[in-house]
Amino acid sequence: MTITAVWPISSSEDPNAGDGRTVTEPEEIDDLIRRLSEPNAGPATIWHEGREPAEADTEMLDHDVLAVVHNGYGYLAYIDAGNDFAVLDGDADSPGCEGEDIDFPEGSGVSTGVLAEALREFLRTGQRPTSVHWQPMEI
Repeated sequence: MTITAVWPISSSEDPNAGDGRTVTEPEEIDDLIRRLSEPNAGPATIWHEGREPAEADTEMLDHDVLAVVHNGYGYLAYIDAGNDFAVLDGDADSPGCEGEDIDFPEGSGVSTGVLAEALREFLRTGQRPTSVHWQPMEI
């Protein structure tokens, strides 16, 4: 299986800076987490290459996954046709994390190890990870 992640890089020199990583092996998730932990890395949009498009004649994804590492915590959001928009039900002490595309509430951050395991499950199954607990969010 394969997942692809792309994310913006905050840069005063290049307003369009970004990075990306394609992952095919579970152990490569650790490098993705390391790169998302870099100080200027923004939230990553992640998609599973094995899933079908939402409509056969488009390339629009049938799922939306966002991950970010902020202040040592990992944050993950997920939505698809079978699952309402949700973020992780994380450590009560984790701070909120605000981004351009999403605001993660306080208590939705987990350890980067838990985030890595959830992304490994997503890589393996192509479905919303069940190894973590989710809390529904209003869009």
